[in-house]
Amino acid sequence: MKVLFIIESLRPGGKERRFVELLKGLSQVPNFDCQIILLKDDIHYKCILELNFPIFNFKRNILYDKDIISKFSKILKSYKPGIIHCWDNIAALHFGPVAKLNKIKFINSSISTAPDDMKIFSKRYFFNVTTFPFSDIILSNSKAGLKAFHVPKKKGHYIHNGFDIDRLNIKISKEKIREKFNIESKIIVGMVASFSKMKDYDTFTNAAKIILAQNSDVLFIAVGEGENIERFRTKMKDEDRFIFTGRQEDTESIINAFDIGVLSTFTEGISNSIMEYMALGKPVIASKGGGTPELVINNETGFLIEPNDTMQLVDKINYLISRHDIAKEMGLKGETRIKEEFSLDGMTFNTLRLYKEIIKD
Repeated sequence: MKVLFIIESLRPGGKERRFVELLKGLSQVPNFDCQIILLKDDIHYKCILELNFPIFNFKRNILYDKDIISKFSKILKSYKPGIIHCWDNIAALHFGPVAKLNKIKFINSSISTAPDDMKIFSKRYFFNVTTFPFSDIILSNSKAGLKAFHVPKKKGHYIHNGFDIDRLNIKISKEKIREKFNIESKIIVGMVASFSKMKDYDTFTNAAKIILAQNSDVLFIAVGEGENIERFRTKMKDEDRFIFTGRQEDTESIINAFDIGVLSTFTEGISNSIMEYMALGKPVIASKGGGTPELVINNETGFLIEPNDTMQLVDKINYLISRHDIAKEMGLKGETRIKEEFSLDGMTFNTLRLYKEIIKD
């Protein structure tokens, strides 16, 4: 079986992490052969290099590179894949028609979010829906994603993310993480997310200000980078118990030091950050909506709260701080759920089965 993968980059991100995890699983499958096209030379997940799959870096801007279709056609001619699996909507717009002309099965995995208020005249909706006619399969990581983008039932499939349990081999102890970031507070509340417009750091920082004024035993930590980070650094500059770590290579070790994992967001598919919280036994507080309810069981593995609701986030954090027994029980239930329902083997098996079905058809 030959599969040609296309993805914009391997920068830090949920979609990119899911892609790399899938390749880890597929690398263990006998007679599986693949090649990878990157549209930008940005590889954060260096572990992909250890898999020894051929990687082609187109490097140029896909919107303005006149030779990009020619480069792509040359790879098709020499490699002769049975399936093209594309992970970005702009790339799908360019390469989907070429796959159709060459009668190669085309899987479109550009849907990785699930906005509850998706507007049919928005750019995001337009660029995704425009790719549907060229796609044999439209593959999301959540049921909510298929619904949000009104994917045709005959083409729509979803496969939840798979978590690689091997990532739980923590490299740096909790004590060393505390030393690294000079943390003396008893309780650590953390959020791992990019500082983008899709992540609701306003609610997280507003809740932090309220709790820090009430409780001297709590510290908040934000792990990530992005275009909006300086605005929040300024907002929290007077809070010495709020840490911005910036981009980190070993987020698992930092999450392992958390007592509570938060993801305040406006839209989400299946969040890798939440999966990491749960896999490491942390109780979760997350904004409801999108694919998050497919992952977090409310009042069992954590709490689902209304988006943009500062006081509800404050209440749930305070509750978990005061009820250590319940926080621990929620964390253990979340860990079990990840291992049983969101395994890397499960994602690999379901994806491989889909590949076989589409080739058979």
